[in-house]
Amino acid sequence: MGRPSQRLLRLLECAVCFFALPPCLYLVRRQIAFRVIPILLAVAALCALYLLRSGAVDRRVLWSPAGLRVSLRGILHVFWPSALLLTALTALLLRPHFLALPLDMPGRWLGLMLLYPLLAAYPQELVFRAFFFARYGSLFSSPLLLVLCNGVSFGLAHLFYGNWIAVSLATVGGLLFACRYVRTGSHLAATVEHSRWGNFLFTNGVCWYLYSGSIL
Repeated sequence: MGRPSQRLLRLLECAVCFFALPPCLYLVRRQIAFRVIPILLAVAALCALYLLRSGAVDRRVLWSPAGLRVSLRGILHVFWPSALLLTALTALLLRPHFLALPLDMPGRWLGLMLLYPLLAAYPQELVFRAFFFARYGSLFSSPLLLVLCNGVSFGLAHLFYGNWIAVSLATVGGLLFACRYVRTGSHLAATVEHSRWGNFLFTNGVCWYLYSGSIL
């Protein structure tokens, strides 16, 4: 099979797996609502297996702290002003949900703070950044187009929750994490940034729109 045919098949694979299939999960959201994490972990395991066996990336990229220390300042520079603004908007516009989880269910909140980075942020970054960039990065004509498509794909995956807030936040987050990955080449840096934002949203109350219970 020639290069043009291989490229076309790879483009089709990317379109189906990352732009057509994720929105389809909306149709079965109630059936799989509380199975999201096991499904995500299974998909992430397959992506990791591909990355390790194919040699598409240096396996150290998946856990190496290289690039993380340099990235922390940039992560914080983006996080603090944005988090303060979002906190103010949440307190103003979503008052019933503001700080609801840590105040009403502190045990569950603490569990989420500890488990979200490991069971959600890390595998999502493995699928949407490490795997996506390694397998499909060469299909895009520029890093900007790659980042834009990656961010949109990440947002589409959150149609599962059935609300525009989840999709909007995930799209912006996807763009941010994709930029971090492009700049640093560090899976861990993207995971740390993703974890910080996820834990923040679970704390300030926006998490209601990114929680499986919200779709039932």
